[in-house]
Amino acid sequence: MTHLFLITGQSLATGRAPAMSVDPVAQDQALCFDGGPVGENGQSLTARLGPLRETGTETIASGFAAQLLQTSSDPLIMAGQGWAGQPYAALRKGGPSHVFEQVIAQAQMAKTHVPDVQFGAILVLHGETDGAQGTSDYDRILAQWHQDFSSALSDLFDTVGPMPMLLCQTSSISGYCSGDRRHFRTPQMQFQAALTHPQLVLVGPKYQYDYIDWAHIDAASTRRHGALFAKAYRWLAQEGKGWHPLQPRRLTYTDSTVLIDFDVPVEPLCFDTEHVRDPGQYGFSLHDPQSHIIAVERAGPSRIRLVLDRPPARSARVSYALYNGTSGRSGRLEGARGCVRDSDTERSALDDSPLFNWSVAFDLPIEWEHPDGDRSR
Repeated sequence: MTHLFLITGQSLATGRAPAMSVDPVAQDQALCFDGGPVGENGQSLTARLGPLRETGTETIASGFAAQLLQTSSDPLIMAGQGWAGQPYAALRKGGPSHVFEQVIAQAQMAKTHVPDVQFGAILVLHGETDGAQGTSDYDRILAQWHQDFSSALSDLFDTVGPMPMLLCQTSSISGYCSGDRRHFRTPQMQFQAALTHPQLVLVGPKYQYDYIDWAHIDAASTRRHGALFAKAYRWLAQEGKGWHPLQPRRLTYTDSTVLIDFDVPVEPLCFDTEHVRDPGQYGFSLHDPQSHIIAVERAGPSRIRLVLDRPPARSARVSYALYNGTSGRSGRLEGARGCVRDSDTERSALDDSPLFNWSVAFDLPIEWEHPDGDRSR
């Protein structure tokens, strides 16, 4: 059974670094349309299917396909459309870029060439421009985006089953912001949207990668990022486990201690200062006028303890991987970042690099709990 995966978003979706994966990923099992795998800035893909390879820039398509084909013999088609620098308002259904309509047209082309093709997932790399513009309802936007795709694709594929939209978290907040970062809300909104909408699946952040500039990861990182998307999809669709990234589940405090319980895909969590340079306190910050963090400690396989110099105010907040890092820079060495990851041993199919799950960035009150109370996702 052939599955179709559709990529959309802005420049991280279309790729920015020169392509590495110029040879076919799998001659007969991974396909894309000519001009692809992802159409860029209005350039339509032609209707001829051929072996999946990157052309011009590296997208997540090759890393995704190679990783998924390690555990599945089903052929797949990678397709999609994006437009660099565009907010949701331009990419949405009926938007001036016509990106949404081009994605649906590619799904129709796939159905024409392979009549029994099945829908796999929508893979979204987006949020930088809306973050810079201060879009405050980005969580609602993601839900609407998914609803519009689901409506169009369910008619095309004649299915009533789940139609997951996998998205990654924007991790270039310090690349865009030289001053107050609180208006750059897309990382927090992506996290919140995935908590409250079951078909919005957050794969993870991108601060753990090498960047070529303030916003774009390099080609090797792009391949690994594609592999992470595939890993999340496999857990979700093939193994039936559901998927959640490494993320906070509960924050509580007693006296001068804040405890953060995490959902950890593969325990135990750990502090990794080899892959990500420590920005201080492993990426954690306390926002409180009357107390400060004096130590950050592991307190079990899924818990971290923040030790404070005095009890916090009830209004205090804890953030991670948002308000640190050098302005104008992004990535694992200088950008807004953190050092918390899990112990997953899976490795990338294309370069054998580790595929750890790194904690999502967040900004939460010191008393907070996951809204659904369900650890199955």
